[in-house]
Amino acid sequence: MRGVSTHRPSSSSSPASSALFARLIDDAAMFPPGNAAAADAISGHLHHRSSGLDPYVGPLLVHHHRWDEVARAHAELGSPRLHVVVVGSHRLPGPDAPGMKVVGFETPVDAEPLPEAEGGLPLACEVSVGDGGRAVLAAVATAAAAGARVVAKIRTGGTSADAFPDEQTVAAALQAAVALAAPMKFTAGLHHAVRFTAAGTGFEHHGFLNLLVAAARAHEGADVGALGGTLANRDAAHLADALRALSAEQVGQVRRTCVSFGCCGVEEPVADLVALGLIPPVEADASAGVRR
Repeated sequence: MRGVSTHRPSSSSSPASSALFARLIDDAAMFPPGNAAAADAISGHLHHRSSGLDPYVGPLLVHHHRWDEVARAHAELGSPRLHVVVVGSHRLPGPDAPGMKVVGFETPVDAEPLPEAEGGLPLACEVSVGDGGRAVLAAVATAAAAGARVVAKIRTGGTSADAFPDEQTVAAALQAAVALAAPMKFTAGLHHAVRFTAAGTGFEHHGFLNLLVAAARAHEGADVGALGGTLANRDAAHLADALRALSAEQVGQVRRTCVSFGCCGVEEPVADLVALGLIPPVEADASAGVRR
């Protein structure tokens, strides 16, 4: 397991840790580098949702350009109950598909005003992690405070080295989000719990535990330099212990800031959590039905 020790600490999960990781991982199986076919993505997602992975998995992410492919595959699979988020648009890209429920949208937003998602559904507004995204981040915070179901979306990786913002850039975005009370989700590159260098590409990947710990530190008033250090930390045991030490109130703060992250292979981050003793061992075999 890349970047994570296989030594499992004696301390395991707690009610606070269960809340910390609940529905944390959105299923991005159809996005790079996985690029799963629609039928495979749907089948895999339903398997996850009917197995021990279920508590940690959010909706299936579907790019609006692949809506027709997903709708056809879904019908061929018998139109099972399926929750999806449409990426790249704030409108439905095609006719409703029986059994497939759109539960949100994600779309890039470069400037105010924020778009209104069709049907009043939740909306993730992808913003720049640089200074240019600050105004949109503030608009997200204002809308969320007024009761809108809106979050900011921050890109933390991609298919080229320059798609990965460095630690200080992400630290500044986190600090701004906490200062503004802007909820956010993350996308791309978060394959493992702890920061690592990908063997095949040499890309420096952020770790999702690093993000959670950094969010907690931001709520404590840490500056950008300190947050950048947390994001650079590759000591898995240290990060896991920091999360174990969070109170229920702190867990709530962290999850209000870090709503979720997208990952093309949800098994990997869950396996990391198990290896670190942060959650109980997971039964990967599917059972009948899909839990909600």
